[in-house]
Order: sequence, then structure tokens, then C-alpha cells
Amino acid sequence: MSVRELRDVLRERAEGPSPANPHRHDQVRARIRRTRLRRRASAGAVTLAVVAVAAYLVPGQAGLVVPGETPPAAARQELPERFTSPDGTEYRRVGLVTLTGTEASIDVPVSGKPLEVATPCDGDRNRMPVVHVNSRRVHVPRYGCGDGLPYLLPVDVPQGSTRATLTFDRSEEGCVIPVEDGPCVPEQPDTAVRDIGVYEWTPPAMTIEPARIGALPGQLDGRRLADSASGRWPGVSSVTLTGSGAGPVSVSLLCSGDLAQRMWFKFWINGKEGRTTVGCPWAEGSSPSAGLELEAPEGERVTVTVQTGMWGEYTNRPVRWSAGLYVR
Repeated sequence: MSVRELRDVLRERAEGPSPANPHRHDQVRARIRRTRLRRRASAGAVTLAVVAVAAYLVPGQAGLVVPGETPPAAARQELPERFTSPDGTEYRRVGLVTLTGTEASIDVPVSGKPLEVATPCDGDRNRMPVVHVNSRRVHVPRYGCGDGLPYLLPVDVPQGSTRATLTFDRSEEGCVIPVEDGPCVPEQPDTAVRDIGVYEWTPPAMTIEPARIGALPGQLDGRRLADSASGRWPGVSSVTLTGSGAGPVSVSLLCSGDLAQRMWFKFWINGKEGRTTVGCPWAEGSSPSAGLELEAPEGERVTVTVQTGMWGEYTNRPVRWSAGLYVR
């Protein structure tokens, strides 16, 4: 979470009623977003030293790379002019800009097809800078990238536009949690030379059906499954889960489809709006290992209303999802 985003959250909370535990949701959300990518991060000076040494050796590249020096252009991962996503959707590059400082801009043609931007994922600190379209900030999930997967971020442009100016800004500093339940410490600034591609994709002529999702586990993280619901986006945008138990409850999510990580979920607990909006962190073929914990009255029946939505365009590229309510 960036400093600006943290400031927005604090302002929102100051204007509304305080939750029972104002820190728990942010801790859980930060853990979900950061654990996979940041477990490699430093827990102290020893790891920092290892990272400093590792920076000198770049696999597959002859010679040494001195920290602070720009690696040769050939060492940077290239962004293709065209590619096909796993679900068969065709992407075509309409713009390319190299980010060497904190900000870069590019003008791109707009054909009416959905636009997305991409940056290579060749390190655990690579993430898309803040994106502005015609000086208007694009509000989308701020997940990073890892495991060599490309980071594709949807952007909207004003209707009727034939050209748009995209600005990429990485001057904001976020924070990371290097130790579980530890403090969020300032993240080192991203100074890598990075290419950013702007792509348009052609909506498939026919709907691409995502894989079906298996049943949610009956037991999870010491809790039992009290209720569950499944859906398909676009489709039903709200479902209700009920159960009762001792203390807090948790909601676990599973999604399938190429755009699964762009699904978002918001929760109401006994009619009270929660202040956490989360994405779907588990893709098809896997099982949830933990849930988003929600405060609930102990021993009383709890009703959790789940609202669903999606960031960006999704024409003919639906997503399946399942949500389970777990109680003690």
C-alpha cells in the first residue's frame, strides 16, 4: 500500500464508525498481497547483505553488474508486439515506453478495444507504477507480480477518444511487511530501467467458459464450512452467507478464468459495511489455505453479504467464483 493510498484509507476511516479491530483487515490484506512475494525479503541485515551480493550476479549474463549501473538493453526482458493469452485472447501492442526515472508518458491510439498495460516480471520487486490516463489516475488493484508471470493492468479511456496520454509514475513509496505480524517498513525505491507496453485486446467472438471450481474444503484453518455460494461474473452480483460460531468468522474465495485476479469482493457483516475490498488470491486448480477474517458477535448468528465486481473490461471472458463462510 502506498503512502497516498494509506492516507486515503485513514481519511475514509476517520469519517465513518470504527470497526471492532481497525487493524485486522489491513493486516490480513497486506499479508495476502505480500506473503508470496515478500517472504524472500529481508528479515534483517543478513538478508539485505545477501541481496546486495546477489545483485552483482545476473543469471544468464556474462560479467558483473554493478548496483546503480544500468544493465544493457539486451538484458531487459522484451515485451512482444503480439501475444495470445491462455484463454486464446489476442493482444496487440500499440505503444512502448521505457521508464528510466520516476515518470514517463506516452500517447497511444484508441480504437475502442480494451486497453491494458504490461511490464516484465523479472524480479520480486517489480510492480506496475501508478497509471494516469489523460491526467486521471486509474484505480485498479495494486497487486505486484511474481513467479515470472506478466503483469497486465486494465485501463479505461474516455468514450469517443481516438488518442490517450498514459503517464506512469513510480515516485510513490509503499511499505512492506518483511516479518509476519511485524511493522510495515518503507520499501526501497524502484530504480530499474523498465519497459512498459500498452496493449489492446480483441474481445473473443464467443464466450470463453472458465473451468469449473471444485467444492470448498469442509475444514479450513481450524474452522468448519457453515455456508457457501458460487457464481459467474458477469451474473449475480450479491449473495448472502449465514452461520454461527465462537468469535470471528472467515470468508475464503476461489476463482477460475483468465481474469480471475481482477474480481473484487466486498462484505457486509449483519448489515454493517466492512471496510475491506479484496481480490481473488487463489486461482483455479488450487485450494484456499486461509480466509479473510471478519469480526462477528460471538455465539450469535451472523449474516455476511458478499458483493462482487470486476476491475476492467471482460467482454466474453467471464470468471467463475466460490465463496465459503467458515466458523469455529
